[in-house]
Amino acid sequence: MDRLKTEQGEDVSRITALSDGLFAIVLTLVILQFEVPNIPSSQATTELPAWLSGLYVLFFNYILSFVVVELYWVVHHTLFQHIVKHDRVRLYLNLLFLLSVSFLPFPTELLGTYGTRLTWALYALNLTIVGLLMTSVWWYAATQDLITEEMHNRIAKLITLRGLIAPVVFLLSIAVSSVSLTLAYFTPLLIVPLQIMWVWIHQLSSRPF
Repeated sequence: MDRLKTEQGEDVSRITALSDGLFAIVLTLVILQFEVPNIPSSQATTELPAWLSGLYVLFFNYILSFVVVELYWVVHHTLFQHIVKHDRVRLYLNLLFLLSVSFLPFPTELLGTYGTRLTWALYALNLTIVGLLMTSVWWYAATQDLITEEMHNRIAKLITLRGLIAPVVFLLSIAVSSVSLTLAYFTPLLIVPLQIMWVWIHQLSSRPF
């Protein structure tokens, strides 16, 4: 472990380039779950509307996955403006994070196709792991002095806590799905007010006393 930590560097551009490329691929794969149906032209007027109406779950999952992946790309980009050094451990943590992101198209399509409590649990669990690994990347960088010197220790801890919001909410949604699958779909909306609350706490902590 000590040898891994000593193999450090200050150029993180290759890490961000690899991450950006994988995010782009994942967003492409998520949209590829939609397929044009093989309906004869003579029956399209009657059968196509019914087929399209059956896609609402798949479409909802696509929007949710797209928004979540884009948000994590923004978070990843923002955090790496403060992460200015790396070692092998942090590299491996980032690769594990990318691994969890790359798996997302599978549970997204599975949930859109079947829409059961099991498929929602797999989907929410995947996003929970994504959030926990993203937070672990930041937490490790902050505790190992791989971030900018200007980053206050209190703010670094608040950012770590912010990273736990989404994973906790998605874990909560799994419990909610045992009562109502429909309600579980909307549970991730709790992330918005919780993020707003975090911003409020962050602003309070930044005020001079």
